[in-house]
Amino acid sequence: MAVTAQETHPVDACVQTAREVFGGLATSAWDALTPAEVRRLLAELGRLESQVSAHKMAAARVLDKARQAARDGGRAGTTATSTGSTISIDFGGDRTGADALVNTANRIEEQTSHTEAALAAGDISAKQADVISRALSWLPEDVTEDQRDACERTLLKDAQKLTLKDLRARAQRITDAYKTSEDDVDADEDEQLRRQEEAARAKTSFSMWDNRDGTHTGRFTLPEAQAVMLKTALDALAAPHQKVGTVNAATGEHDEVGFGQSYPQRLGHAFASLVELLPADRLPSNGGVSAVVTVNLDLNTLMGGLKAAGLSDGTRISAEQARRLACTAQLVPMVLNGRSLPLDLGSANRYFNQSSRRAMERRDGGCTAPGCDRDARWCEAHHLTPYSLSGTTDIRDGALLCTFHHHRVHDQGWTGRINPHDGHVEWRPPGATTWQRNHRWRP
Repeated sequence: MAVTAQETHPVDACVQTAREVFGGLATSAWDALTPAEVRRLLAELGRLESQVSAHKMAAARVLDKARQAARDGGRAGTTATSTGSTISIDFGGDRTGADALVNTANRIEEQTSHTEAALAAGDISAKQADVISRALSWLPEDVTEDQRDACERTLLKDAQKLTLKDLRARAQRITDAYKTSEDDVDADEDEQLRRQEEAARAKTSFSMWDNRDGTHTGRFTLPEAQAVMLKTALDALAAPHQKVGTVNAATGEHDEVGFGQSYPQRLGHAFASLVELLPADRLPSNGGVSAVVTVNLDLNTLMGGLKAAGLSDGTRISAEQARRLACTAQLVPMVLNGRSLPLDLGSANRYFNQSSRRAMERRDGGCTAPGCDRDARWCEAHHLTPYSLSGTTDIRDGALLCTFHHHRVHDQGWTGRINPHDGHVEWRPPGATTWQRNHRWRP
């Protein structure tokens, strides 16, 4: 009697082949590639990682459904652990990561139609897929299937050019994919933000314990708006770009003491200083920018409207929270035109002052160099026309740039301008024939 060899399942064959291929390639092989080749292949590995993530999610769903079926069937021993716990035991031991994998996999199946296929094709990352599925889960209850489809396709397209942070911001106003009234979109965004803030308040906690060595250790969870305020204050106090300490008499060099040399050390000492300053109504400056967090909102919101507001780093908050902050926090007055862009705050001063800085933060949202994701807190004000030629300091001739791109603009001779049609900053690097802009999403 002939014996037929059992065929290997294609999933098993694919996984084993991939492991054998990578197992036979030494990591030292990367040393022989040029930086350009490494960068290209690293992006390809990212796409491959996305494809693997899609299959991990599919596998996690199969396990979760099997466990659910077993539990519903009353089998003994099947409800002692979660699917995430089972996965983490098999490899890695990361229970939190495994639980997140199962939750994301189930949400993508329940909320989306095209996202998993895009992930399996390597067109988007697992984190982008998570953002898209969460956005669709927050859609109003009366949304139709066609409208949901339009929202998903729009977010998949936007994911190709937006950073993860900007994709999250875009997702908060995704109902504009099918709603024509801006007021309706504003109300949808505000409702989503309000629910998120309620959930955040429920998760807020703080704990601290004595290490019995003269230090205490703590852990906290804060809502996003308050976390931005804390981080802004700590950055201002830490002043990581400045040297802090005393001059060493023996070497003549500046010893950085007190704040520590590493960024985490600086933040730790800054936090201690913040505690000593409480209650504080003023904080030191960070790169010429006041540590006060600016809340940008229009008069309608302040008077009871539903249009969301924004903090100085681009974080969106609900109208309700903006009105509450208006009672206790400093609001920086700013004149906005019909495109929600700041009007002229220019002056004949050599340097941009705090008012003009805040106006550019509102307009630019962060570094204006194409592809950069640095927010306004880490940016410097730049004269598009050198001050030596113009003799003026005017936000209509200024732009925000992070330190890296500020150096690059000066060293390489980039040309910048304010687009005459929509007021956004554009750049033309040496040799380029077209103007380029940062696609940072703005409400």
